[in-house]
Amino acid sequence: MKNTRLYDLCKRSLPDYINVWKQLVNVDCGSRNGKGINAVADVLIREFEKISPYSIEKIPMENPEEGCHLLVVFRGKGKGKIMAAAHLDTVFPEGTAAERPFNIEGDWAKGPGAADCKSGANMMLFAMKHLHELGFDDYDQITLLFNGDEEISSPSSRKLTAELAPQHDCYLCCESGQEGDGLVRSRKGSNLLQLRVTGVPSHSGNAPEKGASALMEILHQIEAIKKLEDVSRGTTLNFTLLKAGERENIIPSHAEATADLRVVDKSEIDRVEKAAQAIAARPLIPQTTVEVHVKRGNPPFAPNTGTDQLIALAQKIYGELGKTLITRSVGGASDANWAADAGAVAVDCFGAVKGGKNHTPQECASVSSVVPRMYLLSRMFMELGKGTAVKGVS
Repeated sequence: MKNTRLYDLCKRSLPDYINVWKQLVNVDCGSRNGKGINAVADVLIREFEKISPYSIEKIPMENPEEGCHLLVVFRGKGKGKIMAAAHLDTVFPEGTAAERPFNIEGDWAKGPGAADCKSGANMMLFAMKHLHELGFDDYDQITLLFNGDEEISSPSSRKLTAELAPQHDCYLCCESGQEGDGLVRSRKGSNLLQLRVTGVPSHSGNAPEKGASALMEILHQIEAIKKLEDVSRGTTLNFTLLKAGERENIIPSHAEATADLRVVDKSEIDRVEKAAQAIAARPLIPQTTVEVHVKRGNPPFAPNTGTDQLIALAQKIYGELGKTLITRSVGGASDANWAADAGAVAVDCFGAVKGGKNHTPQECASVSSVVPRMYLLSRMFMELGKGTAVKGVS
């Protein structure tokens, strides 16, 4: 049965939500923009101070000039311990907020980070505002983490996530909602496979036979290594960067290439790396040498029964509004990967529903999705706070 009081509160708070959303979006806060990331954190701090959390902590990054993380904790009188997270940083450069400030066109809120991840950060804030106004404290602890480095694979905050998330019954990641009104039940791990080839330079007109082309060898390597992709195992391998040569009339002595390696199973990283090293050890062009290395990034967030239980609860709550969530497994990584890898029961994408254009000038989020999504996250906090059982990952 719909919680009418909560739903009415969500509807009444929409103008306030949009006002804070606008403040968050109209700050340039690309990754490592410490001034902007701190400014966005300050907007949230001012709002949270109005509802008196147990603690508010601004955690500087190892290099304070790159920004901070924000940790907000609420203590109640119940059983459940819940962690939710969203990130403060965006992918957009300085000056974007002035060039494309927050605006609403039809149903779409636009501006840098409007969907990814300002809507989710705002959703966490307003869920707690709603619980505060309702006088609801039937939870043990609700921990909110706003990290400032997600868009660069969370080099500073990943340890904090891995430490905190398993201490809670569940981890709700508030990335933007999936197109079609969805949540994410699993994400691939994200890694980089890097190739470096060294050859012999020579004049490409007078003495090409004296050279050994690093460019031609790396093309052979790319063709052979691409075949290690195994879509049946959920493993994709796509070369995205290539650099070679210094001048148009010199046989290239150096070449580099990078591939995006996505996996469902961590063991696939080892398989691909070992096989790629075997290929690299047998260059086709004499006098060339090849180095290959896999730079490991976000681990996989694999499907599991605990996540499916959380999604079932979310479906039940959304059903109170006569709505249905779709669920997806996706290739893109988020902080849910770090939480799940540490053993937390996670589910992702509780923010406003995105328009499918994140990280581009067309990034947008659905305004009409905000009220039902506020209701969803608030009710998740309420039900999980009561101690609704969520069994561990299996």
